[in-house]
Amino acid sequence: MERRPVALYTRAVKTSTVAIIGAGPYGLSLAAYLRSRGLAFRIFGKPMESWLGMARGMYLKSLGFATRIYTPEHGWSFVEYCRARGLESWEPCAISDFAEYGLWMQRQVLPEVEQVLVESLAARNGSFEIGLSTGEGLKAARVVVAVGANSFARIPEQLRDLPPALVSHTSNHHDFAAFAGKDVALIGAGQSALEAAALLHERGARPQLIVRGPEVIFHGKLAPRRSLLDRLRQPISVLGPGQLSWVLEKFPWAMYYAPEGKRLRLLRRHLGPAGAWWLRERVEGKVPVHTRCMVVRAAPAGNRLRLHLRQDGQEDRELEVDHAVAGSGFEVDVDRLAFLAPDLRARIARIEKAPRLSPNFESSVPGLYFMGLASAYSFGPLFRFVAGASCAAPTVARRIARTT
Repeated sequence: MERRPVALYTRAVKTSTVAIIGAGPYGLSLAAYLRSRGLAFRIFGKPMESWLGMARGMYLKSLGFATRIYTPEHGWSFVEYCRARGLESWEPCAISDFAEYGLWMQRQVLPEVEQVLVESLAARNGSFEIGLSTGEGLKAARVVVAVGANSFARIPEQLRDLPPALVSHTSNHHDFAAFAGKDVALIGAGQSALEAAALLHERGARPQLIVRGPEVIFHGKLAPRRSLLDRLRQPISVLGPGQLSWVLEKFPWAMYYAPEGKRLRLLRRHLGPAGAWWLRERVEGKVPVHTRCMVVRAAPAGNRLRLHLRQDGQEDRELEVDHAVAGSGFEVDVDRLAFLAPDLRARIARIEKAPRLSPNFESSVPGLYFMGLASAYSFGPLFRFVAGASCAAPTVARRIARTT
């Protein structure tokens, strides 16, 4: 029989209002920590929306223990959820299982999530005015933006102005079955591009990978039990094995106080494009790979797409496909958050295009916080991943409690 955690959060709720925009792992984790401190809040968004929208048959690249909704109480981890149901809890864990876990967690702990969209956010007279898709308006003293990475999906500049019928991002697809019998170019060499290529092949499409680097990298399989020497050389962390990853997990503020240039270089280079070990046999020998290759321009060719490719050591050439899928990651840009009023956006100090945050995740606009991928430019690689919520959620909750 499944062990159910004890009931949570019996403390009285205070009257101050916090608005959380986003009901994914970061938003839900923050709500749990605010509830434990007796702070009133409203949380908006469809729970686990981006995770539920991922293509069927995809798996987490991270280990099971590294991906969860964080609460101040024990008994709500993804690992415990999987073990109680006989699901894989180490690797590879199905993304659909994690999405269902998040929904189960939300129903049990945070049933008050309001499944409506925030359409506008403006700062007025020391507070924030929020407009919802229901037509309701409300005010909040503090707002936490915890939107998912899909808000920042990056499509290469050469493909950006083409119609969705010809170009899309890996995050746009829930199923690749519609591409059966079609030629598809995958741009990228990271997990999302490689997994999309495997799924396209398995659903009867003819995918090809276009990779800027010299090779496609696959990580090795990590055994749950290892020798002491292996554990010392390559300690396991929420970011995977490795001493640097272990340091980033155990000392999450280290990168915040590092020189900005060093932090940004590490953000871009640490845990670069690579696929999980279980993808290798699904890609190698089955999906053609063009290495040291890039798209220099693209244009419609009837109802197809013509890509002009430049590859080291070869003459430029053309590749005609039915569709191109960008597995080119994400790029934080505050200006892409359309719900932010223009004058509010203009007040947000930036690191490149991302918000510049305080050690408490507060932006240059007092009372406006950012969590998740948007915080990675201030805090480093840990916050590209769900595991960063273990630090961000209690930190933001503590800050709000102290300033209420």
